[in-house]
Amino acid sequence: KDLRMIYGFILIMVTMLPTGDIESVAIDWFADPYSCVEQGYIEEESAAMGVGFVCVEDYVEKDK
Repeated sequence: KDLRMIYGFILIMVTMLPTGDIESVAIDWFADPYSCVEQGYIEEESAAMGVGFVCVEDYVEKDK
């Protein structure tokens, strides 16, 4: 049984550097996953090569 509660979604900018290293920065928080993904598409339109956007669940573990 899943014992996690999702509170929202975090839009994260991910950059792959020429060295192969990955850097990431949290951009914004959303209550709705669709709004997060939509903003990710908007950000992607003007982003440089090697930069991507992903939405990750903001959750907490529930007590058993």
